[in-house]
Amino acid sequence: MPPHYRWNFVAFAVDYVFFGIAISFAKPDSVLPVFVRQFTQSAPVIGLVSTVWNACWLLPQVFSARWINDKPRKKPYLMAGLSGRIAFGIVALALWLGLAQNTGMMLLLFFACLGLFTVTDSLASVAWFDLLARAIPVKRRGRLMGVSQIFSGLAGLGVGWIISRILESPRYAFPDNYALIFALASVAFIPSTVALIMLRETKSNVPDDGMEERRPNGWLTPLLHDATFRRLMACRVLAGMISLVTPFYVVHATDVLNLSEAAVGSFVAAQQVAGVVSGALLGLVSDRWGPRQTIRIGSAVSIIGPLLALMADVVDGGFLVQAYPVVYVALGIYQGSIMLGFYNYLLEIAPDRLRPSYIGLGNTIMGMLTLAPTLGGWVLQRTSYTTLFAIATAFVSLGFLLALRLNPSSQEISGQNRSAEGRR
Repeated sequence: MPPHYRWNFVAFAVDYVFFGIAISFAKPDSVLPVFVRQFTQSAPVIGLVSTVWNACWLLPQVFSARWINDKPRKKPYLMAGLSGRIAFGIVALALWLGLAQNTGMMLLLFFACLGLFTVTDSLASVAWFDLLARAIPVKRRGRLMGVSQIFSGLAGLGVGWIISRILESPRYAFPDNYALIFALASVAFIPSTVALIMLRETKSNVPDDGMEERRPNGWLTPLLHDATFRRLMACRVLAGMISLVTPFYVVHATDVLNLSEAAVGSFVAAQQVAGVVSGALLGLVSDRWGPRQTIRIGSAVSIIGPLLALMADVVDGGFLVQAYPVVYVALGIYQGSIMLGFYNYLLEIAPDRLRPSYIGLGNTIMGMLTLAPTLGGWVLQRTSYTTLFAIATAFVSLGFLLALRLNPSSQEISGQNRSAEGRR
């Protein structure tokens, strides 16, 4: 085991759980758009929440990775990236001080704070993944992520109940209700931040000559020379095209299939519970058989969502309509496989000295999917739900086929070698 393994395992688990709780109070796909809608009915402005969140978190990572890649210690950059966590506290304070009366200034401050949080967390994430790979061995990483996802998911159910009570309570009128929600997000960040401060960085096992990283375009090494990395990213992008349809599931259910708005609650619950259960099961799969198998399971299950929605749209009624929450079950399982599968596999194939470059470049490539929901909306406007669901099904099916062709990770190879030795 690496030095300080137990200490760092607990620190990462506490960080993971409380970070998840904080983000549950400030979800970019529910809480934040509804908050912005209090100030404007403009769809582009409301949609800017998702754009800023994804673009400012994904796109800068290749540059931050280039910056820190050859640094012998990564924790100082993790600490610097934590500074943006004050952003939601600033928004809460501004709401309490009455800035909500000035719509333009309030929106400007909100988007500036949102950008501050996502950009700084982008820097912290590159260092976080590198520290995780060195502190937690691959045979324990699935356990860490799985257990953390279970507790984070269960806590997320509680957070959803708290948010509902705050927004429904006559005691908290707007903007005090959202000020309280953002303040609770800031409070939840505190244990997460303390846990990361307490991390004990383990020394890298590679010599610090830095020659490859200091060459021009050295950060492009994984894309130019590593076929395994390219295949992984192609698989992840294709599977990630599920985001073409995810914003439109609920609209399709209520407007086309005539399900009541009360059914939305069952969708959210189905997705959350599936995420909790998949954290437990996929964590065991990752530790036992490696992250490649987790990717295959997540990619296979992701096909179920758009395929079932497509069949329900074509059949137009009956059992498939009542089974619509399964769409969100599949979505929850796929989302649960991202950390346990794709990220874990990426950490396995990345050389120690280039790990930040692999992480940063991989996340920046995923930034292409920022426009996928907009593209899905354009396809829907020009064609139909049937066409949109069929296109999404085709993309994620290709992602699954690529997952079947991923090379074994070092964990699987070592396991196979041990099995062969045992048989001999």
